[in-house]
Amino acid sequence: MKKIQVLIKQQCDAEIRNQFVTKFGAQCEFTFQGKETEDAIVAAEVMIGEPGESELQKAENLRWLQLTWAGVDKYTKMKAFPTGVTLTNASGAFGKIISEYVIGNIITLYRGLPNYWKNKQKHLWVQNKSSETIYGKNILILGTGDIGRNIAHRMKAFETHVTGIKKTAVPGHSQQMKEFDEVYDLTALDQQLQKADIVIGCLPGTPETKGLLNYERLHSMKKAAILVNVGRGSLIQTEALLKVLEEGHLKGVILDVFETEPLPETSLLWNMENVLITPHIAGPSFGGNAEVQDMIWNICMENLERYLNGKELKNIVRLKDGY
Repeated sequence: MKKIQVLIKQQCDAEIRNQFVTKFGAQCEFTFQGKETEDAIVAAEVMIGEPGESELQKAENLRWLQLTWAGVDKYTKMKAFPTGVTLTNASGAFGKIISEYVIGNIITLYRGLPNYWKNKQKHLWVQNKSSETIYGKNILILGTGDIGRNIAHRMKAFETHVTGIKKTAVPGHSQQMKEFDEVYDLTALDQQLQKADIVIGCLPGTPETKGLLNYERLHSMKKAAILVNVGRGSLIQTEALLKVLEEGHLKGVILDVFETEPLPETSLLWNMENVLITPHIAGPSFGGNAEVQDMIWNICMENLERYLNGKELKNIVRLKDGY
């Protein structure tokens, strides 16, 4: 029987390579990152990793592309993504670690920890006059996928009321999403923004979500609300956010993603004390977190097993929907 050609473009160590060969070597012939040639790209029926558009154009035998990312913007926005190729992502690997990032940074703002870090450098013993708690807050999560559900699940430990917003949903309580008290579609966004103490963006990057949080919506939020974005930078209009913050609106903002990355050195966001900025690291993977890395490879291997057995793949991306 002719073996299926599998090209793994993401770097993996010897242990992972051995796992692939041991589990699937009888049915697959593997080419690993660093050894791929143009012939290997042409021959590949399966790719694991993130090939460029030019490589995809050469991959005339490709039937399935498995990403090691959760985000799929690079491929859904391609003008010429190959027809007949199934695209899957690594959704499910990042929810836990990103939820820790979100909660940790909210607590950082509520307890004024940046001030204490600054005072430590100056050897100053100064106590903040006040602090807040997550307990009992109204949480609005934009996006009810793996990341949104993981954040919602952990927020419930703080006895919060958690509302989810997704592209399409039945208003009211969702039996299918037990992590949320309520789930609504985008038509309820304006109403729910006004109620929320904490708004967390984890929506995919699609035409519908681009610039969704404009000036009017940001200004409709509570003055003391916190805004978090760990989804796609395109969700928030940067100039609108700057205007709202300069007007003294919003208690604080936590940003891991931006309209333009890297965030330009000249951005006024850098100098705002109530804005926490990180360089797109909320969901570290390869080289960043061993557990997440293992989960990514487990997803890839489970899907490869499904592919070889003719079963439906997990995490299939709907190209027309953008996620």
